[in-house]
Amino acid sequence: MKENLLEILKKLSKTGNFKILIALNDGSKRWSQLEKLADKKTLSKSINELFDLGLIEATIIHDTPTGSKAYQLSPLGKKVVQLLEQIEKEFEEYHSHLPKEPEKFVNELIEGE
Repeated sequence: MKENLLEILKKLSKTGNFKILIALNDGSKRWSQLEKLADKKTLSKSINELFDLGLIEATIIHDTPTGSKAYQLSPLGKKVVQLLEQIEKEFEEYHSHLPKEPEKFVNELIEGE
């Protein structure tokens, strides 16, 4: 279980994968829209990894004779993004209670003794 979780976290933390998840959190995107986030090779690898994890889905849009793909978060992908946002919120809340200048705070504690 721990090794599996570690592999999932490694894949999620890759810059390309993370950027795609965040972009798709705003709604479905076409390949051409996602190309702004990474070069073609990185984008292709990221899309495949996110598909393999079950975090994204693709649908065919019949806007051209051959159609085009639109990518969106799967239900699992939406849940994972929500969890990542919650983790970010927890860190922000925790760090908001820490002294702004730790050295100054420590020196004041020492001087107060």
